[in-house]
Amino acid sequence: MSKLVTKALALCILGLTVILPSLQAAKTNVLYKDQVAVIMYHHVDDDAKSGGTITTKLFEDQLTYLKSKGYQFITLRQFKDFMQGASVPHNAVLVTFDDGYESFYINAYPVLKSMRIPAVNFVITNDLENPLASYIPSLSRDEIVEMTSDTNFIDAQCHTNNFHYKLPDGSPALIGRMVTNGKKETDEEYKQRVIGDTQACVARLSELYPEPIDSYAYPFGYFDARAIDYVGQGGMKYAFTIVPEMATRDIDPMQIPRINAGNSMITPEVLHNSILRRIVAASNPSAEVPLAETLSQLGGKATVSGGAVTILYGSAQWQGKVNGAGLTNGTATVTLQKPLYTKNNKVLIGIKDLETVIGAQIVYNPTVQSYAVRQSPAVKK
Repeated sequence: MSKLVTKALALCILGLTVILPSLQAAKTNVLYKDQVAVIMYHHVDDDAKSGGTITTKLFEDQLTYLKSKGYQFITLRQFKDFMQGASVPHNAVLVTFDDGYESFYINAYPVLKSMRIPAVNFVITNDLENPLASYIPSLSRDEIVEMTSDTNFIDAQCHTNNFHYKLPDGSPALIGRMVTNGKKETDEEYKQRVIGDTQACVARLSELYPEPIDSYAYPFGYFDARAIDYVGQGGMKYAFTIVPEMATRDIDPMQIPRINAGNSMITPEVLHNSILRRIVAASNPSAEVPLAETLSQLGGKATVSGGAVTILYGSAQWQGKVNGAGLTNGTATVTLQKPLYTKNNKVLIGIKDLETVIGAQIVYNPTVQSYAVRQSPAVKK
């Protein structure tokens, strides 16, 4: 009988180990869905001090805290599938690293591996030739091969082949124009330089593991329309910025935002709150918004005097009237889809009309219950 009881208890315990994770997952607090918080790191080191360095303990504490809050970590492949229309788990997070430092292998990778958390490291492939010669030692070929082959959730992608520096005039190598013997490179020379560097990065990483090399992080976060075009021609389909916003499907895949996590002042709680402040509602809660209140949240100002409406945003000033169907700034006129109108002593404007006036997409954050201007381009060109 005692053997039967012991066996029954063992089966119960085994059953609970299977059931409890499912029950816990069912209780996961849905903070957001159908969007991804892409978080960014550089250097994980217990001795170095810089704005882009955190300790191993803080790194582990951040990830542990995010897990406890119900965040779910995804692979780069899952992220790319999401951008193409696939679903992702609620509270999805993609972990990214820039610069390909060896500290990723020494300090970050053991934490990621033990916690089964995916990550992608954007590597400067020219440093692969002599990884210990860098000011901060870089990943070696063998280390990249080991990490990508021992797991199915660590990725290495492009941070250029050799563009992680600035030209003598201070402009980043990716977007600046080189001057050789007093002669500035032509547009065609610049184009071929960017395409060639991107293709070199792809070729070097492709030698190390079989996953597609099609993702890129802009050096220093700088890019422009031409750089985007030529990096794309070099083989990139996805590119990551340092604009601190959530990633949704309606953004340009060559301008993916990321939220900084790699600073010693960013505690686990601060990182959690930083993500919460950037959640994007699936849709705005109302087609019309209070003009003055909403503009104040966006960093502008609106005044109403005797039926005359004045909108100040950036360097532009717009004039209109209550019940009027247009706004003008003296040189341009915007025809409103719906006239300005008053309700409960507040002037209301259509959200789409307000976006047209300020020239940017407006998003609603349900966590803080306020509107904000989306910094990154909102619609694919």
